Amino acid sequence: MSNQLYNFYVDYAQSNGSYMKIRKTKEKGFQSTDLQELQLKMIQSNTIPRLVPMNFEEINGKITVMYSIDGLRKLRPLSKERPLSMQDYYSLFINIIQALQDSNNYMLEDQQYVLNEDYIYVGNGYHQVYLTYLPLNDIKNKPSLYEDLKKLLLNIAGEVQGLKGVQFKMILSYIKDPGFSLQGLKQLLSQMHEAQEEIKEESSNLESDQDEETTVIKKVKKLPPLDRKMKLYSVLFGVLALAIVWKLFGGSSITISTVLSVVVIAAVFIYWKVWRPGIEPIVTEKEVKVKKKQSTAKPVRKQKSVSDSSETETDSVHPQVDVDFNNHDDLELVKQAIAQHSESASALHVDTTTNDVSSNQRDQTMLLDEEEINTGGKSTALKNYIMVKRADGEERIDLESDNFIIGRADKGTDFVEKGIGISRLHVEFVKLSDTYGLKDLGAKNGTYINDEKIIPYKIHELKDEDQIRIGKTNYTYRVS
Repeated sequence: MSNQLYNFYVDYAQSNGSYMKIRKTKEKGFQSTDLQELQLKMIQSNTIPRLVPMNFEEINGKITVMYSIDGLRKLRPLSKERPLSMQDYYSLFINIIQALQDSNNYMLEDQQYVLNEDYIYVGNGYHQVYLTYLPLNDIKNKPSLYEDLKKLLLNIAGEVQGLKGVQFKMILSYIKDPGFSLQGLKQLLSQMHEAQEEIKEESSNLESDQDEETTVIKKVKKLPPLDRKMKLYSVLFGVLALAIVWKLFGGSSITISTVLSVVVIAAVFIYWKVWRPGIEPIVTEKEVKVKKKQSTAKPVRKQKSVSDSSETETDSVHPQVDVDFNNHDDLELVKQAIAQHSESASALHVDTTTNDVSSNQRDQTMLLDEEEINTGGKSTALKNYIMVKRADGEERIDLESDNFIIGRADKGTDFVEKGIGISRLHVEFVKLSDTYGLKDLGAKNGTYINDEKIIPYKIHELKDEDQIRIGKTNYTYRVS
């Protein structure tokens, strides 16, 4: 298998391990003048964390850069096989950014890292990330670090389970901000990761009282089955022993004969199922269903304010939370949790207002954009919608939620489209910053933007007047 990376030739080899090889062209390797001498020495003399291990093979003055990828997997196929959770997503990019920040410690340049899913490798988990580095003087056709990172964030977001509009919009808004920095992005991801962990912990604490049936794995020791020959021998031995018992004691004592007969039968059973001399039992795993205690209290999603002081102290101090990341209200809770844990509002461009309240009361303050303050609370947000031509004229479909799904199914969709070639859940519009992204949900007939088929489960940012085709239905995306 071979590939092109920018203007270089990439190949893979199996020889005393797995390697990715990069050469100048297919026929010739690099010259010593193509490589940065100082970086070369730093890489050869140090074990650099989060960097794919490298060595250099020189034949007749031509150098091949060798990357050891033993035990590592490419990010792209791994993310499709084992979709990332929200925590995986945050952890992955925190480690990628940390690798870029550490580059100066080893005299490396962050611009020379390859931020592409096909050249990012993962170890035992998404927290163990390894980046490909090019210690070269001249790398043509390489996008800027900012563009690579933005594209990577967008592509991987399509593979994340539970990452919806609010979280992704916050990330995208920040990387589009003129004050973007790696440290600021890392801080934002860290705070979102921390808030998500706390919500997960709170949810698990509430669920610990619930009486729900769960499946656990139990280890069972079991002797290997006897072959037919040994079964026959053991049965014959038992019959012979019973015959001897009844011959010796049958005429004198029925009780003794019965007791000894039971002992013989038990010995055969033990030999079959429990114990055999010199034979170790095999440990197997068995699924066992157990029940946990469940509380009948319903989850409370309402945020308490100071005016709710008439409610009981217990409800005020310990509100119950049932988190559903497919629900807009719960996503707002995540956003509020992130705002509450923000330590550097200026870096994240979040305006928070904190009021002193008693320990038994909570005040929820609505965050207003600067435009909303200047316009007296009247929203000046852009309107996003799609237009479709019908037999009786044009129809306008407003995109008013963070996640808007179109398909022919009555359940799970926000708009039912019964056109030819439409899948049950065909596409999802995902709210980004001031626009929407489009994600194909694995539709059988695919999805097209401006007559170009898009990759399933990846978010593609839309522009005004983009033409979208699903099945035989055509939409025009518009922003006004």
